[in-house]
Amino acid sequence: MINKPFTFIAAAVSILVAQCVSADQEKLKVSGFGTLASATADTRIYQFRNDRSQAEYAKKDGFAFKPLSLIGVQLDYSVSDDLDFVGQFVYREQDEQNIDSITQMAFLRYDITPSWQVRAGRLAADIFHFSDTRDVSIAYPWVKVPTEVYGIVPARSFDGADISYLRRYRNFNLSVKGFWGEGESDFSSNTFEPITFENLRSLGIELTAFDWSVALKHTRTEAESDNFDTAFVAENVAQLQPFWSGAVDFSNSLKLRNATIQYTSLYANRYLGDWEVSGELSHIDSQSIALRPSFNGFLNVSYLYGAHTFYGLFSFAKTDAYFLSKEQPNFPIIPATAELAIFVEEVASTLAHNQQTISVGWRWDLRENLAFKAQVERTDIDARGTGLRARNGLVVDDEEGVAHTLFLALSFSF
Repeated sequence: MINKPFTFIAAAVSILVAQCVSADQEKLKVSGFGTLASATADTRIYQFRNDRSQAEYAKKDGFAFKPLSLIGVQLDYSVSDDLDFVGQFVYREQDEQNIDSITQMAFLRYDITPSWQVRAGRLAADIFHFSDTRDVSIAYPWVKVPTEVYGIVPARSFDGADISYLRRYRNFNLSVKGFWGEGESDFSSNTFEPITFENLRSLGIELTAFDWSVALKHTRTEAESDNFDTAFVAENVAQLQPFWSGAVDFSNSLKLRNATIQYTSLYANRYLGDWEVSGELSHIDSQSIALRPSFNGFLNVSYLYGAHTFYGLFSFAKTDAYFLSKEQPNFPIIPATAELAIFVEEVASTLAHNQQTISVGWRWDLRENLAFKAQVERTDIDARGTGLRARNGLVVDDEEGVAHTLFLALSFSF
């Protein structure tokens, strides 16, 4: 993460630890959550992984525990009636493992009035509805949040500050929250190659009542870096300028660096007795060909029967396939540039996910803080749309396929 904000966070944590030694037990609350989960697939070609930050994936004829298993600890320390500190530390499968990478949240929270609140430090990424609880499996019925929506989210937390407003009406509550900050992605390939995001601005509006809620979120940010593959391809395209007058402009359009990225999501849910219907639609777009318009979403129907919840879930990620000859007919495709043309299509396809998943599952609440979950899903993956799956080789070489995955999980809190 960004060094300067994290220096402040580390200092705040140090002060907290020092105070906790002599603090009253009532001022410090320690809680936590975790998931012990396994995944097995029926294919070795397009196997499941929880999100793009992971190298670990579901196994054929075996069980993989790393993609979904994790443990988290949260500290809440009350400095005064209006000021407190929150720290959340999550250990899960990812490329980097250090104090920075496991620090999910570390912020000071101040209640200005009963309606206004400000927070500053490292905050959970509030891009989509479940972004701040995506790792807290006990909080939702499924084994995991839908990969087609949340597997694409580039980060779990950002360093910055937000301000929120809450107003209670007779039949519903209105909450508005704005955020500004910076951070870096969890995206990786064979090595850890984070993409830095700066000037991230987010605005969220939510209406909640006893049996329904609606939330709209919009986020804009600028990418301040490229991964190695994108930068390499863009540089080689620019060298075609003597042969193609549009080479430099096209090279710039391939880069994520300095590109504006936008995320928009609409979430709604409704309780109908023992039934719940919920869903979310999201749209991702940028000024870069490397992150082209993507339409994603899910629809969930759950039924509660005593300690048991049965659910059906449909989720999708849709981005149109990219073909260089169609998008840039003047690109000089000759034997000397044939390989470069393939790499251009790879840059345009790596984040172009195109798959649909149907899931059915069962949650059994053994205790108030312990749940067993089982989920089976069928995923139809389109050609050149395999970026969410664990796979080998180039995305542009991938053909359409079908994958079935079984998940078993114990979710808990303490």
